[in-house]
Amino acid sequence: MNCIAFALVAAVSAEIDPVCLDAAGLSNLHLLQASASKAERGLGLQSAGTVAQAARSTAKPKNESDLLPGFGDPVIVFLCSALALWLLQKSAAIFKEAAEFAAEFLGTFVLVFTVGCCVLTGTSSWNATAIACALMVMVYATGPISGGHLNPAVTLSLALCGKFDWAKVPVYCAAQVSAGVAAALCYCTLLTPQVASIEAVAPFQWTDAGFVEVIYTFMLCFVVNNCAASKRNNAEDDGNQFFGLAIGFVIVAGGYAAGGISGAAFNPAVALGLALSSGSNIGMGFTWSAFELVGAALAAGAFRLVRPEDYSSEDLASYVPALKTKLLAEFLGVFMLVLTVGLNIATGSVCTAWSAAAALMCMIYSLGDVSGGHFNPAVTTAVYLRGRSKVNEFVSYVSVQLLAGALAGLVYSFFHRQGPVKEQAHLLQPSAGQTRLAAGLAEFVSTAVLAYVVLATATTKPPASQRTKQNFFFGLAIASAVTAGGFAVGPISGGELNPAVALGIATASSAYSPAGSGMTGSTLTNFLIFAFYELAGGCFASLVFRVTHAGEFGGQTWLAKYACECAGTFVLVYTVACNIFAGNEQWAVTSIACSLMIMIYAVGPVSGGHLNPAVSFSLALSKKLEWKQLPGYVTSQLVGGLCGSWCAASLYGLSSPLHVNFKAPYSLGHAAVVEIFFTAMLCFVVSNCAASKRNNDEKDGNNFFALAIGFVIVAGGYAGGAVSGAAFNPAVAIGLDMTSHAQFFCTKGLLWGVFELIGAFIASRLFRLVRPEDFKDDNGLEDNDGPTLPRKLLSEFLGVFVLVFTVGLNLANGSIATAWSAAAALMCMIYSLGDVSGAHFNPAVTLAVMCSNRDLLSRKEGLAFVAVQFAAGVFAGLASSKFHAAGPQSSTLITLTHGKGYSLSQAGLAEFFATAVLSYIVLSCATVPAAANWKTKSNFYFALCIGSCVTAGGFAIGGLSGGELNPAVSAGIYAGSKHYSPEGTSAAPFSNFVKLAAWELTGGVLAATAFSITHVREYLTPQKV
Repeated sequence: MNCIAFALVAAVSAEIDPVCLDAAGLSNLHLLQASASKAERGLGLQSAGTVAQAARSTAKPKNESDLLPGFGDPVIVFLCSALALWLLQKSAAIFKEAAEFAAEFLGTFVLVFTVGCCVLTGTSSWNATAIACALMVMVYATGPISGGHLNPAVTLSLALCGKFDWAKVPVYCAAQVSAGVAAALCYCTLLTPQVASIEAVAPFQWTDAGFVEVIYTFMLCFVVNNCAASKRNNAEDDGNQFFGLAIGFVIVAGGYAAGGISGAAFNPAVALGLALSSGSNIGMGFTWSAFELVGAALAAGAFRLVRPEDYSSEDLASYVPALKTKLLAEFLGVFMLVLTVGLNIATGSVCTAWSAAAALMCMIYSLGDVSGGHFNPAVTTAVYLRGRSKVNEFVSYVSVQLLAGALAGLVYSFFHRQGPVKEQAHLLQPSAGQTRLAAGLAEFVSTAVLAYVVLATATTKPPASQRTKQNFFFGLAIASAVTAGGFAVGPISGGELNPAVALGIATASSAYSPAGSGMTGSTLTNFLIFAFYELAGGCFASLVFRVTHAGEFGGQTWLAKYACECAGTFVLVYTVACNIFAGNEQWAVTSIACSLMIMIYAVGPVSGGHLNPAVSFSLALSKKLEWKQLPGYVTSQLVGGLCGSWCAASLYGLSSPLHVNFKAPYSLGHAAVVEIFFTAMLCFVVSNCAASKRNNDEKDGNNFFALAIGFVIVAGGYAGGAVSGAAFNPAVAIGLDMTSHAQFFCTKGLLWGVFELIGAFIASRLFRLVRPEDFKDDNGLEDNDGPTLPRKLLSEFLGVFVLVFTVGLNLANGSIATAWSAAAALMCMIYSLGDVSGAHFNPAVTLAVMCSNRDLLSRKEGLAFVAVQFAAGVFAGLASSKFHAAGPQSSTLITLTHGKGYSLSQAGLAEFFATAVLSYIVLSCATVPAAANWKTKSNFYFALCIGSCVTAGGFAIGGLSGGELNPAVSAGIYAGSKHYSPEGTSAAPFSNFVKLAAWELTGGVLAATAFSITHVREYLTPQKV
């Protein structure tokens, strides 16, 4: 497979357009103003992953009836892939023994290719996230086959832990390194004359780089060992499904923290691939690899210390870790958290809260069953008051956590001293213009939310519907509280939310601060003030928990439902308002989405976690909520929203209004469409993921419901925020309006609420259409209740329409996060409709499923799917073009073409590769039987993986091809550009769409070919999914 890809890359390399590259490598723009002045001076790198290339084009396109030049390449590859697929499926038994090595080669190839493309065409704001997503999806895809190491350091560490056969180590490492080199040669040939090398990033030295490579390779291997190999996290009859998420997001933690120091390889296959392909600094590749192997060995040693039960004959059911083991776990968790925060600070990262949250999540998943994974004195306080900790353990935990924080602060102060922001002080004090009281209250509220989420997701009894004893979401929920709170209150207090982090920052600033740094008060005084508010937040969280989760203490629960709705909506609207004031364009929407997700996970088992009058109304219409409960729910939500908005406005002390309104140059009609559409999407996702019978079996409920619901905000927030403000919730709209200083303060809030209720009504009707079985008189599901073809086609139409419309709105508004938003839309709709139609939403995926030849989709269904997918894409493209014509990018041509400096053949090859990866992930994660050690039949990660492919591919190749990865998306962009093009410009010819779609469809065939090699057992022992 990769030999074919390499040959094709070499073949098209001669077709590069003779356009000069800018100083940053190449222009990654997809929206280029049609004005000559902007085109002349160039705009440099911008957020990768938008899904169309906009070009200033006044020349008349070629006659579209002409023979399509370059169309032969995808046809030849298609035929070769189809022939290889047929041969492989006919001789599956031959490849049985080589499947695991092929999986390692393929997974590592995808990872290193993504790294290279991100380095050469991406942007620092998203690169680490894209690479982390690539690692995560390939670990999930290849894990059941080979273990999903994809890294010689991981293989070595597992062998040192006694978790992997030493006889296979050389073969695994050879497959991984050769894949890394092959991938590097491919992306270098594709993107020539650019190359990526491995070296220390100035002004840091190679010793500094070596240290962070050791530390974060240690973290990566340690997380793998604990999440994917430890006995208690991987019981023989009850395996976990969070391992890939934890492993992948180590790259988010270390990528942003150490990327500005060492390049953040953490993998000899990456380091050697980059070094050997660059032809320079080859020795550094081997040096980096040595550092990484040291980190792997240290991880193995730490694993043996925190997991002694893995090396004893003690009964695991009765095993309780010793106090010293728990304290070591707490030390490691806090040290990695604070060091990650500090290195982000020392390198001037703008993604500190995101990186810190990832570090926290990975360590919680790794050590949660050892010490509880507190890593925060405020959390330990809340757990102690909840009655889950003894006094000696409480005191010991807090002491060790503070010690770890202080030591990590000392370590990162050395990097601050010589880093790019060494002239900037980072002190533990209120931000400029803020008082200690405001900073303290900000820390109090956000720390209380964090501690509350810990109590509600990690210390409660599992619901009766949960078959597995594993909790797949607790680490994700707890860490997301840091994302939500860090970005929301960072401009006031710094967003530490943790006395150990506060002590680390205080220690670091005491060890080094640039000359002339002014400080409000003393370091000790500020630390004591911050710690007081944070510990008070932990205490308050335990009190709120006793009210909302009274059932945990044997109390009545009828009032708890309304308390949950009020508290959850308070946190959501408070986070919305704080982010409006903070004004962080890149991360505000993600912060808000995380706040919704964590509160649904926290209060969902008690009240259902509606947190939105529109959601409650939609569920009542769908007979999933009793009408008599609706007034209480809505009242609680509105009260919570008003309080949350008022608190945020008081905290920031600003007089600017928070009221909702349509954004210029759009009209009220445009805002109404956006609010109705995305509120309908939100309510539809809630109904399908949290209330439908198939997704919520009484004896086997799902763990993904809140993840799907929360990320609707990522989809709609980036897409529609520039149109309507993206409220999607009457409690948000009315809450913001009530606290504004505008005249007629509540008019627009009420109007927005009406729009949102209309969206809720539409969602309830659509839910009835796709799930008629939920409205039968009996409670059970019969075998003949399976979806009919019309329902499957409706499902496919809805999914594609939502995806392409989301993409179109992002483009129309010049969003900096198109791939992230599109990925979220895809993930949410797959979780919602995966059990209806399979949720392909992509002709290339449908083709891959058909070509996999496992009777998952008939030819008739496949052809119908493809037709409906193309139709939905075209309709959505036409709809989004109306916003393009009226929006801020109306003078910009959005069309389907290649990136600046590249040819259409190169763009097609990039689409071919990325679409093949996406289709392969669908086959590997969504069409194979549940793992033998799963107690639940519910798949937590399948849609997360598929959506993450769009994040990885969109940001990696967006500057080259646009990153559509989907012929239906390409069709939508083409249709939209034909419907509206700015005066003086012309849309790309139809031949562009045909060529790119051909490459994408060919990627689907190649995916089926690769799947038949790595998952050969699916053809030897076929099973019903």
